[in-house]
Amino acid sequence: MAVSEAIIAYVQSSYLNQFYNLEIVSWIFIITYIVTFFIINKYPNFIARFTNLKTAAFSLLLKVISLLIFICFPNPISVFIGFILFTVSFTLAFINFDIFLETFTSDEKTGRIRGIYFSIYNFGWLASPFLSGIIVDYSGFNTLFIIDIALALIVLVLLLWNFRALPNHYAEKHFEIISTFKEILRRKNIKKIFEVSFILHFFYAVMIIYTPIYLNQYIGLSWSEIGLVFTVMLIPFILLQYPAGYLADKYYGEKEILTTGLIIMALASFIIFYFHSYDLLAWAVILFFSRIGASLVEIMRETYFFKKVDAKDIQLINALRSITPISYIIAPLAVGLILSFLQIEYVFLFLGLIILLGLYPALTLKDTK
Repeated sequence: MAVSEAIIAYVQSSYLNQFYNLEIVSWIFIITYIVTFFIINKYPNFIARFTNLKTAAFSLLLKVISLLIFICFPNPISVFIGFILFTVSFTLAFINFDIFLETFTSDEKTGRIRGIYFSIYNFGWLASPFLSGIIVDYSGFNTLFIIDIALALIVLVLLLWNFRALPNHYAEKHFEIISTFKEILRRKNIKKIFEVSFILHFFYAVMIIYTPIYLNQYIGLSWSEIGLVFTVMLIPFILLQYPAGYLADKYYGEKEILTTGLIIMALASFIIFYFHSYDLLAWAVILFFSRIGASLVEIMRETYFFKKVDAKDIQLINALRSITPISYIIAPLAVGLILSFLQIEYVFLFLGLIILLGLYPALTLKDTK
């Protein structure tokens, strides 16, 4: 599932750029994530009505359809529709996977289980920049899409076989956005972990959209060098998340590790602002350092949140995943405003300051230990 998502993630903007200029590509991302936000906030009611397994199957079939659109109808209008369907599909599938996992997870093992889950997930992401680059260079985008269709169908078969007997826990429930929002506000610690989650995904949005542009157009790194740097950058997600989850379960709780991760993310963002040298090793180290912080924040966010909720809290799980499209809407708009007045490196100074705002909810969180 992770490979299926990741091999497209690193080339999607380049693929869109074949049909639209860069300014239009940015707006396509914004529009796509606005649509995604509204769709996923209706998703819990579909899960309640049709079961988690059937909706997971639907999301994977939607992904296959989006990829077939890319292959069969390569024109601007079709590609735009296909990109929306593709983005919606993997976001919905991630929600389904959360519910499957939470159904079989006990609170005392949440950190370890989530750590293993995210380590496997991020391992799938690790090799993908290299693989997708080779495939596109030698065979083109359509070959990549065909491979992705095969991966999605494999996941679909595995899901239908392994979870075919899973009961529907939500058949009598109805979920509303307003009531969910009120519940988040009422549960103060859940509200704080949502605030931290927004900052984490704001960081991801800025880094994913603007770091490649900065490294290529302003620092002078080639795309092959950037691919190598990004592969090194992702290693902390594999190395650290299970140990961090284990430590949170057994010894420390989440607050200390969460706070440490935010501080590291902020420091790395400030370093990017100040560092302008063409030094491949240095950039690999800086971005590796930034993802040490992000990997710690991500797994502590997951551990804390899923210790506080159960599979029956589907509306809260869905709301947590809604943070991703919200951040991908707000980040390009905020950065666009900054770039109207300042050079691109100031984006990372702004990012570091935003991350520091996350220290208050992190430090005032009521720990599980």
